[in-house]
Amino acid sequence: MLLSFILLDLAWEVVKANLNESVRGEWPWRFTVLDTSTCAAVVALLTGLIVTRTQLSQTLRPVLSWSGFGGHSRELSHSLRTVTLINAGGGRSVVRSVTYRIRASAPFAEDVAIPTSWLTLSQAVDSLTTLGLSRGEDYFLLHLGSGAAIPMTSVGRDGMEVLALGAKAMERLAMLDIKVQVIDVLGDVHERQLQCIRPVPQPRHSTGP
Repeated sequence: MLLSFILLDLAWEVVKANLNESVRGEWPWRFTVLDTSTCAAVVALLTGLIVTRTQLSQTLRPVLSWSGFGGHSRELSHSLRTVTLINAGGGRSVVRSVTYRIRASAPFAEDVAIPTSWLTLSQAVDSLTTLGLSRGEDYFLLHLGSGAAIPMTSVGRDGMEVLALGAKAMERLAMLDIKVQVIDVLGDVHERQLQCIRPVPQPRHSTGP
């Protein structure tokens, strides 16, 4: 916004410089904030700062990635689905917020009322409890609070384990998403949605002869 104002002032001074001297002495042309040379110097300075910050943000930009695989959970020995979160970018990322979205599978959806909006951790745990799932036995869900740092690695299984699901949880859940927002070292916010469970696509039935 400051750069836009200075550019506008520079344009004003350039236009005014091309007017007759008698006209420049009349209102509003005699109005001046910064002279032409000062405006040009400030524009060059601000442009350099913006370009430098842009280049720095690209270098230090975190790249949130996730992996989902069977077993290999450090928290739930009988896990059938384990999800880890990593930062594969060049800059540090700190958690700003984490929310969850849950849908029950068809046989159980009629018996429970799970909010359709994004949920806090406590709301997510309550929703899973209504499905008859026990934390620590049927599933593991990491309390990923504000201020936590996402580990920097390019190997999914070396990442932060955020979810593990046993057989009972896999049976009763049709969808489970985790939305993670992080802040980088420059204060920019980045977001990634982890689609931990998705409905199994139904096969298409042929209608031909």
